[in-house]
Amino acid sequence: MQIANDAKDPIDFGFFQLPTAIEIARRTGRGADIPEALADEYHRATAQMVENVSLHRHAAWDQSMLLSAAAALAVAKRHIDVAEAFLNLDADWITKMNNCEFD
Repeated sequence: MQIANDAKDPIDFGFFQLPTAIEIARRTGRGADIPEALADEYHRATAQMVENVSLHRHAAWDQSMLLSAAAALAVAKRHIDVAEAFLNLDADWITKMNNCEFD
């Protein structure tokens, strides 16, 4: 997260997507536990995603960046289910939701 924090140029959506996906996997039992020695730093880095999204808010964002940033904010605020939903959204899902096409 420090790289995204220090970057002056626009960053790739992966700077938000990867740590978000790792935290989703970890919190839903599909990822490894955090070693105790790294736990404090890990949680600080996860919380820093809010600041990183804010730092890059003026850059042009495509849909991938928007969804990754929204998911990162959700993870940082411990809304894991919402974060996972953001990462699973694609053009087809968005169209279905906008057209109220629910099964």
